[in-house]
Amino acid sequence: MLGLRACTAEENHAWSLEQFVASLLREAPNSVLDVGCGAGGLMKQVADRGVPVVGVDQAGPKLEALQAEGADARGGSAYELPFDDGAFDWVTLRHVPHHLERPARAIAEAVRVCRTGVLIAEPAFDPSLPSQRTALQLDRWEKRMDRRGGMYHAEVHELGELVAMLPELPGVELELESQRFLRLRARSTADFAADARRRVAELAPDDAERDALDALLEDCARDGLSWNGSICLVVRRTG
Repeated sequence: MLGLRACTAEENHAWSLEQFVASLLREAPNSVLDVGCGAGGLMKQVADRGVPVVGVDQAGPKLEALQAEGADARGGSAYELPFDDGAFDWVTLRHVPHHLERPARAIAEAVRVCRTGVLIAEPAFDPSLPSQRTALQLDRWEKRMDRRGGMYHAEVHELGELVAMLPELPGVELELESQRFLRLRARSTADFAADARRRVAELAPDDAERDALDALLEDCARDGLSWNGSICLVVRRTG
């Protein structure tokens, strides 16, 4: 098993977000709409560069906290963005599609309200690496458990799936570019195992997810476990 430098989930998230923001800023946006803005990490980094930015997400504590801080964060649906056509220079959907039942609809809305382009990202893994194969299986297991708890949490979308979701609009041509970010850092198997054991504690003794977890932990012990990267699809309107 290859020894990798370890990092926390927060550290990996911060690094991944930095790469995404850097890709966005290379486009020199005049304004940005962040769809699924969450806690506002992207909004804050973009605003710190002097770029006007608006966030939209479902109503809740995170949105209220952003509003209390003075951020332009608005409640709304990704399927029906409350903005006019071409209202923003660039629109972002970072790690959002796999949380949506109708991601193609959300992407079509993002294309509608952008003037220049849309930047879409999804978590990504490199199965050619043993620790990444394990990470992908772990991700699938965690999502199955999330769905059991009532959360909509689909498998991450690959590049081809994202491209297939793009709308065909009369008179509009799209220029596409893909980017991949992966910094190999180890994820703590012990921390995952402790959390996973708590999640299966209430399952029936013969539940298949118990056996799936045991097999996954064996793979972690043999091959290691590393954090995911991201795949980004840059969509530029050229017509």
